[in-house]
Amino acid sequence: MSSATLLLLVALVALVFLILAGGLIWFWRQRSVKSKVAKKKPVKDQIEKRLAPGDNPQPVQLAPSPAPATAARPTSAPSSANSRNEGNEEQKIRILIVDDNTDTRENVGRLLYFEKDMEVIGQAVNGREGIAMSIKHKPHIVLMDINMPDMDGITATREMGVVAPFSQVIIMSVQAEQHYMRQAMAAGARDFQPKPFTADELVSCIHRVYKIGQPAYRQMEAAGQSQSQGVAQPQDESMQTEGAPVIAVYSPKGGIGTSTIAANLAVALQQQHGEVVLMDADLQFGDILVLLNTKATRTVSDLIQNGELDAELVPEITLAHNSGLKLLLAPPQPELGDAITPQMMSEIIKSLKKHFKIVVIDTSSQLNDKTLAVLDNADYILVVTTPELPAIKSTKLFLELANQLEFSPNRLGVVMNRATLLGGISPDKIEKALKLPQSYRIPYDLKIHLTINKGMAITQQEASAPSAQAIIYLAQDLWQKLTEGKTTPVAEMA
Repeated sequence: MSSATLLLLVALVALVFLILAGGLIWFWRQRSVKSKVAKKKPVKDQIEKRLAPGDNPQPVQLAPSPAPATAARPTSAPSSANSRNEGNEEQKIRILIVDDNTDTRENVGRLLYFEKDMEVIGQAVNGREGIAMSIKHKPHIVLMDINMPDMDGITATREMGVVAPFSQVIIMSVQAEQHYMRQAMAAGARDFQPKPFTADELVSCIHRVYKIGQPAYRQMEAAGQSQSQGVAQPQDESMQTEGAPVIAVYSPKGGIGTSTIAANLAVALQQQHGEVVLMDADLQFGDILVLLNTKATRTVSDLIQNGELDAELVPEITLAHNSGLKLLLAPPQPELGDAITPQMMSEIIKSLKKHFKIVVIDTSSQLNDKTLAVLDNADYILVVTTPELPAIKSTKLFLELANQLEFSPNRLGVVMNRATLLGGISPDKIEKALKLPQSYRIPYDLKIHLTINKGMAITQQEASAPSAQAIIYLAQDLWQKLTEGKTTPVAEMA
């Protein structure tokens, strides 16, 4: 064999080897690529499901109007995400975003979009619109900016505590100074989230506040279920209930004499009927012991033993006043009131109903879970106001809220304290503005202020005083309403 032939043979063998090697390499690479694609496909499928036609990861911007909120996800076409959560919507945390900055609203919506237990139900461009949407749609959480036109976040949070207590507010702001944080918390915000924040920080904050708001959610949802089923609230069916009737004295505005009215009303009822107990349900800053000059040797805190309520101790814990009235005083320190839950408040009231003839309860102006528990258990709610615009405005908002909470009009009455105050608004105009057929009027009387500083009730000190006569009439008329179910004309005790 010649050398040329040998070289040709070697070249052919080498060529065959290269072809086989190339084919093996190509086959292996194709197999590897297919394997990687197969591994990535579930992730791709998941993303396609989350972004199926009809879903939009960016919340829809709402027009600046207190009209019904547009859903953050259009409902015109069903999506895989919606189908996956169908029938389980009640477990989602409903969130309202209130911020005048469009980019901020959309960014927050994006951060929350893929949270399976959360749903952005709408957006508002200022505090006033946020309040309207909260009343209508009852979000669990309101993410509220501070600086906004028309109504700022602090003012809106304060108003929301009265008209939309169901919704828990989280303030979000670039202004993270202590001054703004204190303002936010004083207005009723549950938490303060400084901007900028991460998705984890925001989600963690929402979960924390949602857990805190559970008692308020349960109360409102129970009321909604009763309404949807056409079931009247038991206390609305009649003012005739088992045990003693309960009169709650409440005002959404502090500093207008609510505790003074409660104390003097309780003493007047004691003088007329006996066996009356006055409970101070302002658990942090109650004033009944001062108004009636009593030492707090025993308070409602003594009913709590090892974190549990001993309702059987209620008669022993009450203190005797020199008028014959029995007192159940608020805790001596504000922090002790935190140990008393809304459920405990209801149990205490039930126990008082068993042991006394009439129960009068002075409440805090803050419409929190404990105050709502008192109002829910009351047979009659006296709403105190004064002839001044801030008090009238707050009273109007509360009466609107009471209608949403299905409080029967038969359980509500309005007391105009200091009705004849010089420069005050005419009581007739107030009744017209509040759409009241009538109201109780307590005239402005310096004598009642003198008795307050002496720790006495006006009916004890000077029963002939104009304010004393008005309170005596109030006690008589309430007793007639509660025991006979009759409505008598309201005399003008001015």
